[in-house]
Amino acid sequence: MTIVVSPQAGRDLREAYEYILKDNPIAADRVLAHIVEVIGMLASEAVMERKVLLWDGRKVKAWLVPPYRIYYRVRGQNCK
Repeated sequence: MTIVVSPQAGRDLREAYEYILKDNPIAADRVLAHIVEVIGMLASEAVMERKVLLWDGRKVKAWLVPPYRIYYRVRGQNCK
């Protein structure tokens, strides 16, 4: 299995990490590690998917990692 992080998601992760890093380097490492762990669990389908409805009416898969939300898709699947 291959996990692909979109360029925007990569920038968002980097910005969140750098924001937390300013005040608490240990917390920044923990948050990033937790997000990476959750992405791995989502990719391996170790957790049940959750679909959310966006303001434009689209249904997408998302997982909450407070205060962040991971939006994802499994290649070859639609969220219709």
